[in-house]
Amino acid sequence: MRIRTQCRDCGFPFSTEIEPDRAVDCPSCGARCGIPADSWEGSRVDACALCGCEHLYRQRDFNRGLGCLLVVIGAIFVPWTFGLSLVALSLVDLWLYKRLGDTVVCYRCDTVYRDAKPTPRQTEVDLLKHDVVKYGKTWQELPPEDTGSPVSNAAPSGPASEETGSAA
Repeated sequence: MRIRTQCRDCGFPFSTEIEPDRAVDCPSCGARCGIPADSWEGSRVDACALCGCEHLYRQRDFNRGLGCLLVVIGAIFVPWTFGLSLVALSLVDLWLYKRLGDTVVCYRCDTVYRDAKPTPRQTEVDLLKHDVVKYGKTWQELPPEDTGSPVSNAAPSGPASEETGSAA
């Protein structure tokens, strides 16, 4: 299976093919990451083979840089084509987007599984889930009530609030 990942030691991004029960070596620093034998079956990935995270999402296998380049080229030719270049290249961009399939991405380590078929459990990216899984953020880490901030979360009380409430 083809993947795009980055080294956990040096941060070097690289693409490679992985197979069950075979290690992946970083081309930059040589760090080794083992792949468990039961990481996936066929083209279905239920957990990340590199970090073991079971939280995966799907995204379109589309090169964002190419999409932006098409829009920039269309914008450059606007003065000579009266905006038709934007429409034409936007249609090309849409055709490419529809033509390409989905990939599976790990929330924790951002490894992209290019040959994987997303399962119904793997939905579009959820940014809250991404922050919780990747950075360990939780709702319990909210600051205490008294932060010393001049802005209060309490509802206004007193005569001013009674006047605004009765004006109808």
